[in-house]
Amino acid sequence: MAKRLAIPHKYVALEVVGLRDVYKAARIQRVTATADQATTTIDELGNSQHAGSSKDLANVTVTFQSMDVSHKLIATLAGIAPSGTAPLGFPQFGLDLTGASGIGKAVDVIIRVRDETATQYVKAAHLRRMTVQSFTFNYSVDGDSTEEYTAIGSSKRWFKNDIVVDKFGTGTTSFTLSEAPKVLKSGKYAMTCLMNGAYLEEVSVAPSAGEYRIVGSTLTTGSARTSQFLIVVYQSPALANDAWTDVLDATIPAAIKGKDVGVLIAASGVARGQSVTINGNFNPTPVREMGNREIVGYLAQVPEVTGTITVLDTDTDLLALLSGSSPNLDTEYPIGQCGTAGVPLEIKLYDPSDCVEPLDIKKSIYLPLISITSEGFTQNVNDNAQQTFDWRSDTGQVIVYSGLRAP
Repeated sequence: MAKRLAIPHKYVALEVVGLRDVYKAARIQRVTATADQATTTIDELGNSQHAGSSKDLANVTVTFQSMDVSHKLIATLAGIAPSGTAPLGFPQFGLDLTGASGIGKAVDVIIRVRDETATQYVKAAHLRRMTVQSFTFNYSVDGDSTEEYTAIGSSKRWFKNDIVVDKFGTGTTSFTLSEAPKVLKSGKYAMTCLMNGAYLEEVSVAPSAGEYRIVGSTLTTGSARTSQFLIVVYQSPALANDAWTDVLDATIPAAIKGKDVGVLIAASGVARGQSVTINGNFNPTPVREMGNREIVGYLAQVPEVTGTITVLDTDTDLLALLSGSSPNLDTEYPIGQCGTAGVPLEIKLYDPSDCVEPLDIKKSIYLPLISITSEGFTQNVNDNAQQTFDWRSDTGQVIVYSGLRAP
């Protein structure tokens, strides 16, 4: 059989398996998944060659970028339903991305590749229990709004067989899988089993609480499914449910450009805004244990949230606001000389297809308090003067709403 020329983007899909639901991610622009094997060379006295090497756990990293047009990707990462209303869907009063119910959780990431001619999956990569390390939101005057996430873990495998994801909303302790799993090299039958918002461990005997067992196509859990779905990920050589389906979500915009992005600081619109960037870093620390070839999990400290705002320089209003001064009363605006109180920052993403005021808001991002860390002024020949403000969040909060921000 002749080797295919290459794999175009239309034949690669990204699927995120969250603690509650599964999302075939729409509007993905880029995905990169790497696994670096940490290796130490071993030498010894009296040997002119290396004695060998010792290998530690692999450092697995996945980064994926999407058009920022909805809350669905964030919801999946946070372990809630990507669609629907609260309490099963996105919370009415927003989701704090860096809080206890935010996106600093473990997820599985699946990269699926379609066959060159047949509408079937030809191979897939599975990255297990990846923890979100950082995120970046980018908005610019002439570009498309984007959201990007980086997650880290220690397990990455490629499969020639199809990777099956079964989700059960009924049943308590016994579930029938849609396909017969093929045993893995580890001797287990599933890569992941999630229930009630937690990862379960596979055993070969009668399962206890927090465990499951697979015999044939029957999965049995030691404790009952109660508050959330049971989701199981495994490989299967069967082709019965192997048909490729294109990623298609007509309920969200294709993209949202700068003309449909509103930027407000302290509830006031930012005039001549050129770009806004929001960066969040959870700084997760891996937890290891002897006898385990995978990372047990990650613990995160208080996240750092920083960013940049760039505007065309026209007056002193924004400078006064961000420096803690009064635009009308003060005539001097010192930078970094006093501990000024922070101000709120809000981003509103409007529906590009809505032409009737008030425009429909597809998503809102709200930071309660930001403060300047640096300020810069740039003027070039044949260009407009720009002023750039680097800032940090005083609280570390980034609250996302699936629509208009609830007061």
